[in-house]
Amino acid sequence: MSAGRLFRASAALELAQLRGSRAFVALTALAAVSFLVMVSLFGLTGSYAPVALIDRDGGPYAKSFIEALLGAHHSFALKYMSAGEAEAALLSGRLVGIITIPAGFSADVADGTTVPIDVRIDNVNVDLTHDVQRALPAAIVAFGRKHQFPGVRVRMVEHDVLPHDTGYIPYLVVSALALDAMVIAGILGAMATAREWERRTVKLLRLSPASAGIVLAGKLVVAAAVAAGALAITLLAIVLVYGVVPIAPWTTVFALGACVAIFTCLGAWLGALLKRTLAVVPLMFGLAMPFYVDSGALEPTRFDGETIWMIAHLSPVYYAVGVLEWAFHGLHVTPEPVWLNLLVLVAIALVAVALTLGRLAKGGAR
Repeated sequence: MSAGRLFRASAALELAQLRGSRAFVALTALAAVSFLVMVSLFGLTGSYAPVALIDRDGGPYAKSFIEALLGAHHSFALKYMSAGEAEAALLSGRLVGIITIPAGFSADVADGTTVPIDVRIDNVNVDLTHDVQRALPAAIVAFGRKHQFPGVRVRMVEHDVLPHDTGYIPYLVVSALALDAMVIAGILGAMATAREWERRTVKLLRLSPASAGIVLAGKLVVAAAVAAGALAITLLAIVLVYGVVPIAPWTTVFALGACVAIFTCLGAWLGALLKRTLAVVPLMFGLAMPFYVDSGALEPTRFDGETIWMIAHLSPVYYAVGVLEWAFHGLHVTPEPVWLNLLVLVAIALVAVALTLGRLAKGGAR
């Protein structure tokens, strides 16, 4: 056979294989698009931190200083609020901080007095705290240059909401556990059900007098156990290598185990829906990173604006990050309470199990 005919025959065979795996091709394309979304989310999140502004002066220098704050590149999304509104929003996790311009600010600046600006910061994530700490001095310098003051007329007085900062890496590695649980447990759960269609045994399962629920439970328990073993190794690496020790060890283990069980059930439904492991794997990897970025994994999503925060609720990783950060660091990174995050995850798992049993009961149509 000539080289040309051999090439065409090989290409035709591969094309026939791909035509028989349309779901795999389509989901691979979806994965490519999802990575584009992920890159876009990196640019959208963390650019403008919502900060309340309380202006008790209203004078010309106060207005000029506010202009300097607004000019601090990619730092603030200032919101004019009353003191009561700002305090409530800060404590409910809707704000990164509160900047208060005191009464008499303009007069004191005009007299050459250095005025303290009170800044309260939600220091749940040290990376965001540093953004605010860098931006305030930059705004103060810009304010001074604009008016050509001979000395410093404004200084920042910081007050943290939390008694201690959480480093960016300690925050990040814990949130990565949620991504690990989704990908590993989800894929193993999907493989457990998709094999029934790939091996053409789903009809036998349907016709068997055995309870489909018990059979499914047995398969998912094994898949979850394997995923839990992999995540246990990851947890040990976080503790021993990164030196990040959970403040509530048993709560952390329980929360991680719950996430594994829940994502295993969710993966089982995807496997029953798509019926092929080759289709499930690119889907899980394709969804993983956008779900991860828009889930509070890099910083609390509540600081990224209402639109992104609402979209984040579509991601099961959002709720898992909320549970694990609380269990590991004692942080409330979602406005929703931890028990509600866990309840949503349990509801997702129950719905996934019900849908999976429904797919298994329909038999082996491909």
